[in-house]
Amino acid sequence: MVGDRLLNSKINMFTTYNSTLLLLFFLVFITPHVSSFLQPVQPPNYPQVALVEDKARLGSTPPSCHNSCNGCHPCMPTQVPTLPSRSRFTRVDPFSGGFVRPPSSLTTVLDQYSNYKPMGWKCHCNGHFYNP
Repeated sequence: MVGDRLLNSKINMFTTYNSTLLLLFFLVFITPHVSSFLQPVQPPNYPQVALVEDKARLGSTPPSCHNSCNGCHPCMPTQVPTLPSRSRFTRVDPFSGGFVRPPSSLTTVLDQYSNYKPMGWKCHCNGHFYNP
């Protein structure tokens, strides 16, 4: 009887030891992974990150139209297509005073980008456009 109790206590101690090790293993190695899935990921709040995001944005920012519309309100920034300059397609000959057609190679290059329509900013109020 005493031997059986001693054997049972050793088995219980061994089982308790193994259970404790298994629980410890679970807590140390499994729980951090589960908790990382449950918590939302917060982006780092560094000024450098904001600078990179600003530089990555395409296009220009609208101008401030404050006091740009000669007292008209509301004066709002609006994107408008810019007009192509006439000098890109013809040039003035200083000796004859007339317009000269550019060489054919230059004309081909200009035709390649003929569908390019750049946009610019103007201040708009009551159907009128003003420079910012």
